[in-house]
Amino acid sequence: MRKPKKNDGETAIYGAGLAGMVAAINLAREGYNVTVYDREPRIGGSALLHPSIHTTPLQPEETWRYTGIDLSDCFVPTGEYPAFWYNSKRITLPAYVKNLKAYNVERGPRKTSIDTRLFEIARKERVRFVFNNNLGPNELRAAPRGSIIATGLYREVYDLVGVRCAPTHGYIAAAPASDGESSGAIHMGSYSVDYGYTASLNGLMFALLFSRTPLAKNDLDRFRGVLRKSRGLEFDRWQSFTGYFPRQTKLYWEGRVLAGTLAGMIEPFWGYGIVGALISGKVAALAHSSKTRAAMDFHRFTASFGKKLARKEKLDSLPFNKQLLRLGILRARFNCWMNPALVKAAKDPVRWFT
Repeated sequence: MRKPKKNDGETAIYGAGLAGMVAAINLAREGYNVTVYDREPRIGGSALLHPSIHTTPLQPEETWRYTGIDLSDCFVPTGEYPAFWYNSKRITLPAYVKNLKAYNVERGPRKTSIDTRLFEIARKERVRFVFNNNLGPNELRAAPRGSIIATGLYREVYDLVGVRCAPTHGYIAAAPASDGESSGAIHMGSYSVDYGYTASLNGLMFALLFSRTPLAKNDLDRFRGVLRKSRGLEFDRWQSFTGYFPRQTKLYWEGRVLAGTLAGMIEPFWGYGIVGALISGKVAALAHSSKTRAAMDFHRFTASFGKKLARKEKLDSLPFNKQLLRLGILRARFNCWMNPALVKAAKDPVRWFT
């Protein structure tokens, strides 16, 4: 039996991704009548990008407590901390890595995805979903005040809401993986100012190469050669994509609430966005009940965004920038050798909760 409502208001959410659905679930539990609109024909995001597997740092208990949604069945620890490679050479990581954990999670329309899990929870809370909507500037400009906009990586929406952004370029591929396998590997090298990675979960191996500077076809060829030579991996079909990455944070636009990547709730150095999207959905829901609390939490979670982004952009502008991340890892190994106490004091590379 549904609990008595505290509110009888109608709330519209544009975008049925992680942030949008977390916001919808929280608002429905507060008694709002929530309708989620999405441009795709079904849950799970763009068929161009998903199904996909993502490796991410995670503080499980803190994240479930804050969002009010336990998604522990969607996040599976990697068998070992993700391996780092520079071109075809595996890099020995600092000793403190043995104390860290990383998790894999699936995105997309399959039953094993986090999208499907959130969709099931939202439906139980009587959230209404409307698919096949054109969520372009005209539709969003007409959205009622108080609506939540969480539409992801589209340039025209960034421009509409006044969030500065920059393109990110990439290639993706997928192949079958062994059932029960949960693995991850990060590949840095001469083919990207950012990196490529592979991750496997739920019988699917996913590969991504991305860069915040344009990628040429020979960059993909080099990355494929590295995967083949270093790990014996071969993916038959690669799909190119272009998305957009925020260069600032913003919670409100003309009386509407922004959420997810559109709001800047993403780690800007490495580009981790899964956990930020979940947290952002809760912040967006709070904006309906306590604007003060929402503003405080948003500032807390995004306070380091500008500094990290500036550091990344400075690094990318330097000569030999593709080698500098490798040197940073070597320096961390040296620091652990000089100061063994660092091994026990390790912190996850991305911590949303301190």
